[in-house]
Amino acid sequence: MRTARSRTGPLSQLGARRPRAERPHARPAATQPGAVRRLFLAARVVAAALALIGAWLPASAAHAAGTVTIVDRSPKEDNGRWKLKMTMNYGGMPHLGHIPMLFSFTPTVHYERALTDKSPETPVLVRIPLQNQQSINESMDVGFSDSSGKVFAITKFDFVLRRDRGFEAGEYDLVIKRASDGVQMGQKQKITLQGDNPVIDRRAIVFSGEKKKKDDKADKAEAEKSDEPAKEDASEGAPEEGAAEAEGPVDDAPPAEAPPPVEPKQGGCGCRLSPDEAATPLALPLVALGAAAALARRRGERRARRA
Repeated sequence: MRTARSRTGPLSQLGARRPRAERPHARPAATQPGAVRRLFLAARVVAAALALIGAWLPASAAHAAGTVTIVDRSPKEDNGRWKLKMTMNYGGMPHLGHIPMLFSFTPTVHYERALTDKSPETPVLVRIPLQNQQSINESMDVGFSDSSGKVFAITKFDFVLRRDRGFEAGEYDLVIKRASDGVQMGQKQKITLQGDNPVIDRRAIVFSGEKKKKDDKADKAEAEKSDEPAKEDASEGAPEEGAAEAEGPVDDAPPAEAPPPVEPKQGGCGCRLSPDEAATPLALPLVALGAAAALARRRGERRARRA
């Protein structure tokens, strides 16, 4: 019998399976670059959310410190005053019966009553927006207790605004805070103070004749007053009629001399010479020379006749 021989040559290795090469271990999903980036972004988002929540909590706590309700946010002026009727909820039981509060009123719109060229007689209401205005601060101790000393969480009170404190008709933003820690009570509220502010003249040219009439009347009165003493002096200086008749008629005063007649205008340049200037020193020698020449001529003629 033939025995099978083991094939150890190259042909015997054709059908044999080759052992698999050892592969390196695969990285876990957490250690891949894309997963690391996603985890980093998620951590940043969580940190940002926590920071926002931390910043919002103090603000929400401050806004949650009670509530304030105003019955009428547009009160009307009464003798230079406005009255605000408020209801305040402290948000808990206050530790004191009276809590100091700070009321800040910031002007936002001013109501101006003006006379314009289009409406010179009737004032026109002009709403002027305001920005970056200084607040008007008023302090008040708000009571949360009754006469027996019992403390309550809710109270009602009236807050009065006056013109002599700087308030005028217009719109304001009201913010109420506790004076002790600065925590805001309720939300910021907008109020409107209704009333008539002083009229401002915005006309380009103002024509008014009343003042002139008044001045004329005053001038006439002063003129009459000044004429009264003059009349009294004239009445004192004038002689009485009886005295004038007793003294007799007074001779008429001589009539005033009439001015001398003006001589008619002569020919020439129209200039007149004074008597002193009529004969000048040069005329005398000329007359003497003429007379001497005439005498010499006559003597010559006589001599010629004798010869």
